[in-house]
Amino acid sequence: MINPIEVLPIILGQALATQTLERIPECNTGSAVMDESESVLQYNDAMQSKLAIVYAGALERIHRIRRRTTGGRAIDLCCGPGHFTLLLAKYFDYEEIIGVDLSAPMVAAANQNARDWGLADRVRFEVADATNYDAESDSFDLVTCNDAAHHLPTLGVVGQLAAEMDRLADPQGLVQLSDLVRLKSRSITSRYTQMIGQDYLDRGLTRFQDDFCNSMQAAWTSEELKTVVPIKSQKRWEGHPQKLLPTVQFLTGYPNDGGQIYLRKGLPWTTETHPVSKSFQIDWQLFRRLI
Repeated sequence: MINPIEVLPIILGQALATQTLERIPECNTGSAVMDESESVLQYNDAMQSKLAIVYAGALERIHRIRRRTTGGRAIDLCCGPGHFTLLLAKYFDYEEIIGVDLSAPMVAAANQNARDWGLADRVRFEVADATNYDAESDSFDLVTCNDAAHHLPTLGVVGQLAAEMDRLADPQGLVQLSDLVRLKSRSITSRYTQMIGQDYLDRGLTRFQDDFCNSMQAAWTSEELKTVVPIKSQKRWEGHPQKLLPTVQFLTGYPNDGGQIYLRKGLPWTTETHPVSKSFQIDWQLFRRLI
């Protein structure tokens, strides 16, 4: 559980500070493509950490916004070891779900996870470029990309990713890109990564914690990410940073049909099938109220 005494100074600092932390691209601190064996192993294990809370938030937004609620196709870009892709299959009944990543070792781990989860009949993973995927336009009901935009070198490349997501999505489909948010100063970022990263260190995920620290410095501010919305898109777009302490943000493109963005309430899971473990439920409820 997050300690309020630890988080309050971070919230106040973020609210009162000016933006002094400049972005440090991951190409300056390490490879943006995670293909080293230790990175793959630790990213694969990270689903048991608080990362599951962010995934649950992304899943809830999809549940509340998507138009088509039965069948169809989904694609998850920059999927890593495939946990979020597989959660899409677990909680929604898409007939086909594809996960795409540039890292062959990540895709190999994802395909093994699909077999382990018993979902290989509906989910498959491919090594491919998320900014230039070989598929027809308007061919997916859902296009997602989670926790990956900060890996890209420039906003221009993030714009290519957003444009490709927009191209792949059916006019009545949903596009959702979620990512970290760069905080305002180095000291605030250090306090935040120490607080959140302790869970990773307790699980022996030291490499994952190092990558998390680098990622927080490579992340885009919410103002920066909003600039990548495709100019010629037929969808309506919404940039939605987390409230109070904006460390997670969503950029969502949804049908421009005059309807409301949120169509339903509730959750796509039961208490027994919740993606977040019981030990993190209090943190999950807090996170949910801030998105």
